[in-house]
Amino acid sequence: MTQLKNTKPINLLLSLIYLAVVMALATELSVAFSVLLGFLCVWNLAITLTNKKKPHTILANILAGLCLLFLLYDVGLGDTVTLFVAMLILSSLFKLLQARNKKHYQTIVLLSFFSLSTVYLFSQSLLSTLLVSVLYILNFAALMLIESTHKIKLAVKQSTKMLALALPIAVFLVIFLPKLPAFWQLPGPKLAKTGLSESVNPFDIAKLSRSDELVFRAKFSNTNKPNAPYYWRAIIHDQFDGSTWLVSDFSKQQQRSQIADAPNAPLLSYSIIAEPSSQPWLYGLEQAYSNSENIKATQQGLLIRKRYLNNTINYAVTSANFSADALNISSRNQNLQVDNSALNNVQTRDLAYELYKTTNSDKVFFNKLSTYFLKQGFSYTLTPDPMTSSSAIDEFMFNKKRGFCGHYASAAAMMFRTVGIPARVVSGYLGGELNEQDNYLSIYQYDAHAWVEVYIENEGWQIFDATAVVSPERLTGSLSQIDSLSGEFTNNLNFSLLRFNQIPGFNWLRLNLENLDYTWTNWVLGFDQQKQSSLLKKLFGANQLWKIALFSLLVLISIFLSYFIYLNWPKNTKQNQHVMSHYFLEITTWCDKHGLKAKANITPLHYLSLAANEFPKKAAYFAEFASLYSKIRYKEDYFTSQDKKHGRDLVKLIKTNS
Repeated sequence: MTQLKNTKPINLLLSLIYLAVVMALATELSVAFSVLLGFLCVWNLAITLTNKKKPHTILANILAGLCLLFLLYDVGLGDTVTLFVAMLILSSLFKLLQARNKKHYQTIVLLSFFSLSTVYLFSQSLLSTLLVSVLYILNFAALMLIESTHKIKLAVKQSTKMLALALPIAVFLVIFLPKLPAFWQLPGPKLAKTGLSESVNPFDIAKLSRSDELVFRAKFSNTNKPNAPYYWRAIIHDQFDGSTWLVSDFSKQQQRSQIADAPNAPLLSYSIIAEPSSQPWLYGLEQAYSNSENIKATQQGLLIRKRYLNNTINYAVTSANFSADALNISSRNQNLQVDNSALNNVQTRDLAYELYKTTNSDKVFFNKLSTYFLKQGFSYTLTPDPMTSSSAIDEFMFNKKRGFCGHYASAAAMMFRTVGIPARVVSGYLGGELNEQDNYLSIYQYDAHAWVEVYIENEGWQIFDATAVVSPERLTGSLSQIDSLSGEFTNNLNFSLLRFNQIPGFNWLRLNLENLDYTWTNWVLGFDQQKQSSLLKKLFGANQLWKIALFSLLVLISIFLSYFIYLNWPKNTKQNQHVMSHYFLEITTWCDKHGLKAKANITPLHYLSLAANEFPKKAAYFAEFASLYSKIRYKEDYFTSQDKKHGRDLVKLIKTNS
């Protein structure tokens, strides 16, 4: 097997690459397994930096087997994509622990290209792309070091240049290569993201306020932008078991069999860029509809992603008001169902009957319940006290009176149903943070919201949101922009740049990073067949395929011709000389000034021998320089920084007048 002379820099680069990959995937793996992978990276780094021997093959294989068993226990067989990604990284790290020859390192570098690509299975953001690009450069540099004795700096420089030369071709292919549908697709990973769920206890929805994960972005046209509030509907929960609101089997059947038609009189048109999600639910206002082939619009006005859950999706939406048509008997009965336990939430039921007695219509009760929440001392909080009793709604309505949106939605929906008014809980998102530069809204997990939709005769479904009267400032903007909740919001949030909004410059940095990511998502990740067709039509007109083909051919010829000229352009040989050759030229220049003329066809070592005889006081310096020169230039030993300094010092000693 071929042994390498520069294994230290190769080990260093590969260890750093895998450490960065483990950090990038840490949110998708368990904490325990991420720590294990991080330990293996640090172990490789420690062996490299301290010049210790690598572990024996038997020991490494035993550890690898134990780690594999732990991986199977930790991840399981349910999420095959995450399992295979974890196995790939684990095997690569153990292979690095045992690598000893050229073939081993070539195998690891090849595996590293696949390992780096796995990051895109979980995130395609601009930050992830920049990170992976840098790691690709380092991996190509490691490949160069396997085949040469260059230093890391030179290898990284050459690798960067190589990828920079490939960039124009990549851009050209993205723009002009036809966007063909996938012939086959791997199953996506189960994303480790927080979010809404079909089965949710609204008393737990406050947990989402701790996450600053981006959910989607929405952009309205300048001509029909609606006024706040923006209730982004995602899931309808129409079944209540006393504590949890669920999506009923009746509702699921409707969603599978009843596909909505485009609204006759849409009021709004807007576009949405939704982030990858573990759930198929998408987002829209009121009765939403989309003609995207990857989206299904239901009769309830919801949007559902048909496929590509693990990809960012860009879709156009039109929205109209809810229909005022009468409910059919099945839908009415489903939205009047309450839990069968007569012992649960008795006080709240009695309150609903009491308020309803003094009204003469469902609409009056609707307004009266809103007034009740306003005048009875209820307050809005991001950190509600836990309520775990079987009558949690009673505990909230009569004891705590402090809650998040889920508390109010659950209590109000049950009260409407108690008095015979059809109602359902809707979970989604409220508001959004406006980016004034590009005029779009960013909606995050902490904007998660729950409210009630109530059916009023001759008016259709109407939004009832007690938050509107308890905390009216919540209806405009994003949760992060409410001054009265800023301290509670910041303390409740996980680590984020939002925590440092009060520090000058941090909010500016956050907003500009957000704007860059929006541009990347919209114009790169969202560059689909429709956008490509629109761009080419603007450039070449309609039905001008021959122009596109001719232009593509000319561009490709120009690119390859430019590369040919660049690669064959005469180089400055002086710049490409080895450092030791520069030192040797300095010595010959000095000797020439002091009377030793260089003879034709004489080798550097012979010349240094003549110089030692000509200048006996410096003979030792000439001999030492000749030994160093022979080792580096002829024996091709690795040229270290110490060798470079030693050669520089010898030149100085030779040139010193003494």
